[in-house]
Amino acid sequence: MENRTQVAHYAATMTRELCRMCRKAELDDLAYLLEVAAAEAAKVRAMNGSARIAAVHQLSAPPA
Repeated sequence: MENRTQVAHYAATMTRELCRMCRKAELDDLAYLLEVAAAEAAKVRAMNGSARIAAVHQLSAPPA
């Protein structure tokens, strides 16, 4: 089950990549909306900084 911070991290990563692609294709309005979404996700990540670090370690741990 994903927690709020994990989802925010994933959303921020994906929206930044989509934004980069949209800028390259000159889809500026869509890129702007994606920037706003990425900023919102980054805000959630920043509020849960210590939880994010734990989640990253949890996701990168080798399977048992």
